[in-house]
Amino acid sequence: MNTFFNILQTLTNKKHKTYPDDPFTLSTSSNFNNYNNETCHIDFLIKKIFYEEQKSKYVDQHLRNSEAKFSSLNSILDNNFYKNEFKENMFNIFSKTQKCYYAFSRLLRIYKIKKYPIIVSNDLMLNPLDIYNKHTFILIEKKSKYLFSLNDLVSIIETAISNSPIFFSEPLYPLNPYNNEPFSYSTLYNIYFKLKESGRLMSILFHLFFLENFDKEQFSEKNESIIRENAIKKYVYNSPYTILHSSVLTMLKSNPYTRNYQIHKDFPKDILVTIFRPFLFYFFIINYDIKDTSKIYNYKKLLYIKLTKFYKYNNAFGRQYIKIINRFGKQETLFNDKHISFYKIPIKKETPYNELIVVGISPVINILANMHILDYGDDDELDDDELDDDELDDDDSVS
Repeated sequence: MNTFFNILQTLTNKKHKTYPDDPFTLSTSSNFNNYNNETCHIDFLIKKIFYEEQKSKYVDQHLRNSEAKFSSLNSILDNNFYKNEFKENMFNIFSKTQKCYYAFSRLLRIYKIKKYPIIVSNDLMLNPLDIYNKHTFILIEKKSKYLFSLNDLVSIIETAISNSPIFFSEPLYPLNPYNNEPFSYSTLYNIYFKLKESGRLMSILFHLFFLENFDKEQFSEKNESIIRENAIKKYVYNSPYTILHSSVLTMLKSNPYTRNYQIHKDFPKDILVTIFRPFLFYFFIINYDIKDTSKIYNYKKLLYIKLTKFYKYNNAFGRQYIKIINRFGKQETLFNDKHISFYKIPIKKETPYNELIVVGISPVINILANMHILDYGDDDELDDDELDDDELDDDDSVS
């Protein structure tokens, strides 16, 4: 901070520079006689910045300095006893000081980049990184340089701030994986603006983290729903099929149509989970996301419609059958896995309908009168190219 104080006094042509931690000296009476004297108020500004920094609530030194400087400046600009001309002059001095200070900061960073040795030059997959590539970030810590790809940094940051054991938001602070040191606030800001400059699609979670000044408590409090949904999505799409298999069976039992499926015990678990992962995401949102929201209500409707149409497309899904290969009676045991993709199941536009079966862990039937909901239609309304009328009869089974 003394560098900032030095520049501030240099721009006001102060001959004898003083600093807040120097021994106390009383200003001369001539300074007090002129209320708008710049030198007097620059001294006041420096002392106020120093004491504001001492009592700042932030841990990171950069944030402490920023808060102290701008709060002290505002105390002058918001003071009605100062003339507007004086306020404008003080603001211009402060702005020039900031400009010089950040110019020296950039010069220092250039020096560090050229001087300090590179400790890590590969990404997390051990691929070599080009230091001049726009997607390479240079992290400077403890007189050393670490090269990161932006994709790795986003993954590290998102994993930390989206930490949600049992789908409850408990964000962690992002760490440098090579020395287990937390990223400083200035590093996080540099990463954020590097992402903006690179043209890469910005991470939603990282952007929300940035909006809260990288305060993980405020980030968690204000974005709990988004964090939880992200945690559910990662769990459903990244977990192995051995973990999700029982959840798929529970989901199928929750629907009044798919509960009629007789999934053979030898039906390949990996295929079953792969087919129903998108359905399972909706199912987990319904049961584990924040309750009593319009999103839950809409997801219930959509999941009911899609599971119902999935069943009507093939009501014999999951069964085992025997296929005769040749005339000599050679047989082959197969499983009925014919299905329609979750993303190809058509959804009709909103039409008045009076009944809706709400799905969940324990299916409950609710009669909702005079509500406009998504119509799941009659059997003959499945007009997708993959849905032939003769495949939708309940009496037909695919064998």
